[in-house]
Amino acid sequence: MVITHHQPWRGLLKVRFFAASGGTRIVVESSLDQDGVTWLAHRRGFDPPEPVRHDRHRIGLLVSKSGSAAVFAQATEALAQLAVDEINGDGGIGGMPVELLIGDDASDSLTGGLAAGRLARSGCRTIFACVTSATFNAAASTLRDTDALVIHTVLNEGGRPSAGVVRLGERPTAQVRAGVPTLMAETRGRRWFFVGHRYSWSFGAHWAARRAVAENGGSVHGDVYLPLGTNDFSDTIEAIKDSGAELILSSLVGHDEVVFEQQCAAAGLRDTTKTFALVLDEATHQLIGQKAADGVWTAFAYFENALDTHRDLENRYRRALTGPAPPMSSLSETTYEAIKWYGQVMASDPDCDRDMLRRRMIQSSAAPDGGLSRPILLAESRGGRLRPR
Repeated sequence: MVITHHQPWRGLLKVRFFAASGGTRIVVESSLDQDGVTWLAHRRGFDPPEPVRHDRHRIGLLVSKSGSAAVFAQATEALAQLAVDEINGDGGIGGMPVELLIGDDASDSLTGGLAAGRLARSGCRTIFACVTSATFNAAASTLRDTDALVIHTVLNEGGRPSAGVVRLGERPTAQVRAGVPTLMAETRGRRWFFVGHRYSWSFGAHWAARRAVAENGGSVHGDVYLPLGTNDFSDTIEAIKDSGAELILSSLVGHDEVVFEQQCAAAGLRDTTKTFALVLDEATHQLIGQKAADGVWTAFAYFENALDTHRDLENRYRRALTGPAPPMSSLSETTYEAIKWYGQVMASDPDCDRDMLRRRMIQSSAAPDGGLSRPILLAESRGGRLRPR
């Protein structure tokens, strides 16, 4: 039996069965590439940077290859590499090929800060962060006194401008203004219950949602913040039932969102409430399963197979992978777009300094706060797919 392993490293597991006296002898062989060896070394506390190479233009990707936020890492890494391959196909940057180095935050902000520091010491002057806001903030803090630029490529709550950071991705204000009025109008529900994580993303998202709910004549009957990595939501589900809420807003991320929606469905909440999940991307949706996810709503600027403008990218992504391709989502697609735009900026001006690069990356979004200017699409989970309205 041969098992292909994708995350947090790539490799093969070969399981062989041999007849033996009184039973079966099992032999397991594991093989992994250099990235896997590096990942294991980092997890064991050996954290040497990659030797700096002056014949490469290095960029970093900080992503959750392990831990509770690892749901969308595989597609993000694949699309980031596709973007790098396409930049190199156009001649690279300043006559040098671009090399992508990967850092795993293990869904932990402290680990993420250390990984960001290693990427910078390895020669990455720009680091694209497809991670939680907690990790992004830790990475930005670690690199505050360096000349590195940290670009948050995925949805986030925004923040104060800083010379070393760029925040792209959707903003929760745009998400809730797209979703809250529609859910309230279609369900005639007015009573909300919010569930999120105990860090800045959920705090910012819930603040925006409270305003949207109030603007539409609703009220919030519960607001719960839980640690990242929560697996038991029974107390929260009971609180939702006791509150009389008709609508649920979830700002949970990754595996936590998977488990929460599965437990809500098992507890019968699909019959009495509607859920609006801000981080329900295609990869998370796939793990929840069709039955448990049916009826849940979400909002992003991109959904797989929903926009004609992205058909060519979706086809290139599938051709670039061997074996089953994890679904693309807004979280991975915005990372691809950010790296491609970076390549265009730097190819046109290889000596572009950090301040100019930051300004041009923010301008690429065409939104005053750096967030995505593309329209937000509202989608509902039906029949195993996220279907934009």
